[in-house]
Amino acid sequence: DPNGLLSGFTTLPIQIFSWTGQPQDEFQQVASAAIIVLLGLLLLMNALAIVIRNRYQRHW
Repeated sequence: DPNGLLSGFTTLPIQIFSWTGQPQDEFQQVASAAIIVLLGLLLLMNALAIVIRNRYQRHW
């Protein structure tokens, strides 16, 4: 139960690992959705890094 900026939290990969260990099927579906979210964030950050690299690259 987050109640502020300084409250405890769990990283998403650890939460996914926890969800996959649960016997209910709903947790498997939530874990799958979270994995897709992580992959989407990874691709977005990689694309942003490529754009930044290309913008500030020096041409000799």
